[in-house]
Amino acid sequence: MNLTQILTSNNLSKLPDYMNKSFAQNMEYLKTLNPKLFAKLTKPATTHNLFFDGKELNIMNLESKTFAFDKHTGMIATHLNLAISPLKNKSYQLYTNNLILQKLDENKIPLTAKACNKLIDLMLDSPSQSAYHLPSNFLPSFTIFGALGGIFLQILLERNVYFHSLLLFEEYIDMFRVMLYFLDLARLFEQVNSKSCFLFIENLINKEFVNTYFKSHKITNNFLRLELYLYESEKINNAREIVHEAYKINSRGWGSFDDEMVGVRNSVENFRKSYAILNLPKRINVPICVVGNGASLEELLPFIKQNLSKMIVFSCGTALKPLLHYGIKPDFQIEIERIPYLKEILELAPIGDTTLLCGSIVQPNAIALGKKAYMFMRGGSASAYMFRAKSIIEFSAPFVGNAGFALACLLAHEVLICGLDCGYIEGRSKHASNSFYGKESKEIPKNAFEVLPNARHKVFSDALFSLSAQNMQHCIQAYSPMLVLNLGIGAFIKGARPCRVDDFDLRDVDKQSAIEELCTYFQSDYSQVFQENEFESLYLQEVLAFRDEILRVLKSEIKSKKELFALVDLAHTTSLKKSASKPFVGILFEGSIAHLLHTLMVCALHLSSDEISDFYRRAYFVIEEGLNAMCVSYRLFVMKERASFAKMP
Repeated sequence: MNLTQILTSNNLSKLPDYMNKSFAQNMEYLKTLNPKLFAKLTKPATTHNLFFDGKELNIMNLESKTFAFDKHTGMIATHLNLAISPLKNKSYQLYTNNLILQKLDENKIPLTAKACNKLIDLMLDSPSQSAYHLPSNFLPSFTIFGALGGIFLQILLERNVYFHSLLLFEEYIDMFRVMLYFLDLARLFEQVNSKSCFLFIENLINKEFVNTYFKSHKITNNFLRLELYLYESEKINNAREIVHEAYKINSRGWGSFDDEMVGVRNSVENFRKSYAILNLPKRINVPICVVGNGASLEELLPFIKQNLSKMIVFSCGTALKPLLHYGIKPDFQIEIERIPYLKEILELAPIGDTTLLCGSIVQPNAIALGKKAYMFMRGGSASAYMFRAKSIIEFSAPFVGNAGFALACLLAHEVLICGLDCGYIEGRSKHASNSFYGKESKEIPKNAFEVLPNARHKVFSDALFSLSAQNMQHCIQAYSPMLVLNLGIGAFIKGARPCRVDDFDLRDVDKQSAIEELCTYFQSDYSQVFQENEFESLYLQEVLAFRDEILRVLKSEIKSKKELFALVDLAHTTSLKKSASKPFVGILFEGSIAHLLHTLMVCALHLSSDEISDFYRRAYFVIEEGLNAMCVSYRLFVMKERASFAKMP
């Protein structure tokens, strides 16, 4: 008899044999899978143990001598109820990351939006429903915080329920030991998608493991997430916060082929004008102060003005206007935005004769405003990887401040952070006053979550701010400046020392010589900047080959939503691998492929039946048509630019 049969019978006499056999099999399995965990499990219980008197099951707290389940509900009844329709069961919470199926703007990203919108039309022409539909034997991303024996999981396994991905956290090893009496671990791993079952015992080792859970299934784990927590504790709450944050971060924007092509076209035109590009720089011996437009900038303006002669000031994006309003002229204005109205923003500030330091992707008419202008290859955008530049500035997204900070960490031994708040400060507006944004609300967005502050003020973050903070941390680790001081009252940045302006004094420096030295790190001889000579081909054959590779992956017979989820993961992994091996080609398409896969998945979830073979066959042709349209667009771009690009210096 299996566990379900034993528990639903009126006779529990066979339960001890089942539990002993299950525990022995699980221990043998763990002995090979995780010897360290196996060794811990062989030690006597210290916090919790299983209780069974022949009639009732329970979990006893060995310290307080109390039971986890009261007599009225009982352990068996609770778990039997938990195994009933988890997606509709009130004991669970179902999250959607606030994503809804809606058509994209065909004016903003025409090629990507047109393909995604056709998928939605295809779904609307099929038998569909407003509610999401999944078969009873398939569950999406499932996160569990304290399974209290895990009996319900075993019942689901015995019903042949398949989990797309599963993350389980147990704060006590003794609680995990209790689970071994009921749950077939080997079967659990078999009924979860490959490399998608994450078990954390006692501690969430670090956030990166949790981030990996979501990143490894970026599309499928980005939407529906089923959550269960059966009790609360400090560790459980902390674990939930880590998972919630990683889940929200995973939902950030993906970009698109259309957006990337704006950057590629801008880069080509800017290259043609022979702007000097940052190339194999050294460090200057003068501090660089990176200024963002966060709310905390306001109280740092006096410090910046008083110390202008002792540091180089990088103004990032819209920080320029508050600086100028306070009488501070920055040494460099950093820009990375592809937006068409950047020129107007710089003129209104005004930019004056401040030196521009721009990512290659900015609009040519904006960079042309600079009396002096230099460029750098901003990592993360497709155009940064054209022709394999020797110096690519990674960790320079999502905000202009990230680019300025990355440049400073690369170019200076000492970096000061001013106004890069990476969050919403309680009681403050999002940006400094006298900026491009005008008067703003001080209300904290509903989707924000509290994070560790750099000072005493409460600070809240969201997906983009969290990514910004993470990239600043990675930047410090990668570029290793000697000292990074965070002078703001925003989010704490790991690797940066929280500091107040009256805690230190800056030394006298030869600032002008340092600026002149810094400018020598930019090279206008592109044969010294780039490692590949693809000026004529512009990777056209690689682009077409990648389209064919993705279509081969997608040209599969898909009958069910479970199969579709697996295919979406495979296609997205293929896309990520291309971004790693051939970044220009991969990143060019990565965002649009993500949009198409997400739209395909959500459309399928609205279908009334799990039989989706006909829908998928038609959806494939929509995706094929969309990718072909992107390749036609790229081919026309190459044909137009090839001749003039070949004359590039």
